[in-house]
Amino acid sequence: MTDVINGRYGDVIFATDGGISVYTANGTWYSVNARHPGKTTYGEIAPLDTLVTAVAFDADGHLWIGYPNGLQIQNKTGYEAIQDQQFLKNRDINCIARWGDEMWVAAGRAGLHRYHEGAWTWYKPLGPENLGCYTVVSMVVDAASDTLVIGSERDGVRVLKNRTGEVRFEPVVYKGAPIGSVSEVRVDPFGGVYLFNRTMVLRYAPDSGVTPVLGVENLSAFPVTINDLAATPDGMLLIASDNGIYGWNSSGVALHIRSGDGLRSNVVKKLFIDADGRCWFVVPGNVGYIPPMTGSAVLDLRAVPVETPEAPEIPTASLPTATPMPGPTPDESSGVIGILEGTWASLVEWVGAASAGLTGR
Repeated sequence: MTDVINGRYGDVIFATDGGISVYTANGTWYSVNARHPGKTTYGEIAPLDTLVTAVAFDADGHLWIGYPNGLQIQNKTGYEAIQDQQFLKNRDINCIARWGDEMWVAAGRAGLHRYHEGAWTWYKPLGPENLGCYTVVSMVVDAASDTLVIGSERDGVRVLKNRTGEVRFEPVVYKGAPIGSVSEVRVDPFGGVYLFNRTMVLRYAPDSGVTPVLGVENLSAFPVTINDLAATPDGMLLIASDNGIYGWNSSGVALHIRSGDGLRSNVVKKLFIDADGRCWFVVPGNVGYIPPMTGSAVLDLRAVPVETPEAPEIPTASLPTATPMPGPTPDESSGVIGILEGTWASLVEWVGAASAGLTGR
C-alpha cells in the first residue's frame, strides 16, 4: 500500500502497487487496475499504470490519482489525464495534498506543483520561493495553523505559512539548525505536525517550534526501526515498527502489539486512522485493521480471510453502478487483506489515561 484516504461515502480508498482497492461502508471490497478498469462510486476508472502512488480529493470532491507516469483528475464527465510537461515538470507523482481550494503535487525530483482555479504553478527546487527541496516525499496541512508542512528525501522539512500572498518556504529549525535528517510528516489531530525518521519522532507547531517526542530507545531496549505513525483521536500515538505496533502516551509506552497478538508479521510498514476510528495497518502481504472502540474489555485479534467482494452500494442515483473485481486470497503475495477482529476499547483500557495527551504536546 502506497497511500490511503477516507472516501466520500463512508469507504476507505487504498493506492497500491496493484491498482486501487476500496473498502466500502458495508464491509466489502472491490478494485480496479490497469488490466481491469471498471466502474466505481467515483466514476469509471482506467488506471494509467499498475502502480498507484497517491490519492486525494480536491475541494469539489473530485478524486485525484497519482502514478509514476502522470495524474488522473476526476471531472464531470470522467477523468482527465495530466502527462504533459507543460503542467508537470516530472510525471512521477510522489504525493498529493489539498490545502483549501488548492491542490499541491510533488513530482519526482522536480519540487512542487500547485493547481488553483485551473492554473498550474511550478515551484523549482532552487527557485526564488526558497523551496530548497528536490524530492518531496510527504505533505500535510496543519488545520490549526493553516500551514503546509512538507518533508523531503534529503533536504529536510519546509513550511509554507501563507497561501494567499507571496509564496515563501521556510526551513523547520531544531536546536538552532534546519532539520536535515527527517523526511516524513504526519498530522496531529490536536494541532501541529509530527516529524519522524527511522530513529526519532519530533513534533512541530508554528507557534512553539519543534519539541522532541521520543527516540527508538524509548520504545525498546533492543534496536527497532520506525516505519510510520498515526495519532488517534483519543490522544495516543501509534508507531509502526519492525517489532510490531507501539502505543505511546505522556507516560511512555502503553501498548505493544506483535505477531503473538494476531498480527501476521512483526514488520508493520504503514498505519492509517480512518473516519470511523479504525486503525489500518500494513504488514508484508497483508492489510488489516484494529476496530474502533465498542465497549468490550477483551482484546481479540484474529485474522479473517476476505470473502469475494460484492458490489458496493452507490450513495447517489447519479453515480454509476460499481463493478466489483475479484478479491484476493490470503495466500497471494500482494494485495492480501487480513481483517483483525478486536476492540479499540481494550487498547484504551490498557493505556489507562491514554487521552491525557502525547509527550511534547
